[in-house]
Amino acid sequence: VVYYNEAGQEQDPLKTLANNGVNMIRVRVWNDPFDENGNGYGGGNCDTENAIAIGKRVTEYKMNTFIDYHYSDFWTDPAKQMCPKEWDGMSIEEKSDALYEFTKESLGKILVAGIDVSMVQIGNEITSGMAGETEWEDVTMLLNSGSKAIRELAEQYHKDIQIVIHFTNPEKIGTYAEYAKTLDAYDVDYDVFATSYYSYWHG
Repeated sequence: VVYYNEAGQEQDPLKTLANNGVNMIRVRVWNDPFDENGNGYGGGNCDTENAIAIGKRVTEYKMNTFIDYHYSDFWTDPAKQMCPKEWDGMSIEEKSDALYEFTKESLGKILVAGIDVSMVQIGNEITSGMAGETEWEDVTMLLNSGSKAIRELAEQYHKDIQIVIHFTNPEKIGTYAEYAKTLDAYDVDYDVFATSYYSYWHG
């Protein structure tokens, strides 16, 4: 695919976005979006290395990078929150440790690459759960493991990184207040309560 700027010249679309006032690019990261033969599942093969390649371009054009960890090997949304294949069969404690280690390793690589990360999202549209877990006690344990890794890296690299928790279905009255109340009850460490909004689905 070839992209062009307003003058009709071929141009990196990220540069075009930056030139038109966009200040942040959200980049999704999947744990291992490849099968046993190394073939990608499709949808962009969004692993850490791909995020680094995109993030370097984002930083080059003076925008911020927003990392979105799905904690899955493919897309996650309210209908599917499958855990990464490497985490299958783990107890919640083991999965919590694995999520911490993955976040620390992946985000560490991204920061070492010189990418200007300003936000990191723990899970994607976690309305119905995250990484194969559906009980709030377990989901919040995972969220706090992710937060811990991000806070430690932010301190290590002297970066101001905001932690994002992300839901969807904002049209359902009262549910977001309940989610916020639950996050507070389990002392989840985060900065931004985020939502998807698609007018086609949400009105």
